Amino acid sequence: MQKFQEAIKLNVIPLPNIEPPKDTSRIFDVSIDPLVRLRIIESGEFEDIVCQWASGYLAKCEHYKNIAQIGGSKDSGRDIVAYLDDSLQIFDIFQCKHYKEPLSPSTYMSEFGKLCYYTMIGKYKTPRKYYIVASNGIGQDLRDLAEHPETINLQLIETWDKYCKPNKKIITTGLPMTEELKKYITEFDFSIISEVSPQTLLEQFSATSWYKYHFGGGMRQRPIVPKPQEKLDPEEAKMEYVSQLMKVYSNHENKEINDIECLKPIKKLHTHFKRQRECFHNACALKRFSRDEFINDDIYDDVKKQVYYGVITTCESSFDDDLKKIDATIDRAQILPIKSAELGDISILEKSGMCHDLVNEGEMKWVDDEKNTDI
Repeated sequence: MQKFQEAIKLNVIPLPNIEPPKDTSRIFDVSIDPLVRLRIIESGEFEDIVCQWASGYLAKCEHYKNIAQIGGSKDSGRDIVAYLDDSLQIFDIFQCKHYKEPLSPSTYMSEFGKLCYYTMIGKYKTPRKYYIVASNGIGQDLRDLAEHPETINLQLIETWDKYCKPNKKIITTGLPMTEELKKYITEFDFSIISEVSPQTLLEQFSATSWYKYHFGGGMRQRPIVPKPQEKLDPEEAKMEYVSQLMKVYSNHENKEINDIECLKPIKKLHTHFKRQRECFHNACALKRFSRDEFINDDIYDDVKKQVYYGVITTCESSFDDDLKKIDATIDRAQILPIKSAELGDISILEKSGMCHDLVNEGEMKWVDDEKNTDI
């Protein structure tokens, strides 16, 4: 919180929690090569991609402590800033450009001017690295400058009046060259300049959950879920679905059963419990997969909601034994014709496990708390 407050004082906006696009139709589209799509998308979508790349990829780089987006027209030549220390004094700049053609010196010289002017007046310190991120990459002339950074100084000075001096190029009222500025540019170390090529941007962006929304290619295959270990970890042992199952078994056997050790001698119930755990773990795996692929739980929650409405009448029916209630409810879940446009077919184990997830979340109960027992 403290570093965010410091960031706000420096006109820095911490990257927002980005919601996934509502339109999922492009996820399974493979008709356009990603590089081609990157070149033809609208500028607004390119900005979304850059923010999502920063949030989903750059923010996870170990050496960056914080990543922020600088606001709009007052960015002073900084679209995204990645800080390497908590004091916000050591950082890299990522400057993003969406053009129909590769960047040329004429389209980018004013950005070099902003870098020099704003670091000279102390708006921000000279960055450790300065990356150009362009939807169509950089042209050969600009690449020659980047590969020979010592040539940028003179070219920037010679073209200042054309690309940097006019009104609103760098500042609203125009910025004539001064001796102080000329000296600063002459001594500026442009070796900090580098490029994030479109290929590199796509490669890094493909590691994020947002990539598929823009470039398609489908989702990765759902992983095979291993059977849970025999021993419950302490966290699972405290879960409501486990507690409810133990109450059902206790009522069924008319004796206290509060953990798996008590259950082991009763082979039928022990086997029953292991099946329920395996189903629950499959549902949890589907929830994790959905969250990783779609950024939040909405897709999984929609499927779970369908299961709920498909089984709740059965679950709330009267049974002389709550064990029969569990089996009848899960039998009902298993035959529900549930298919998700995003997740495909939902397996029997996943649908069964969602019943226990519903119990775990308190949306259903296997045991009526008001029901009297003799235990």
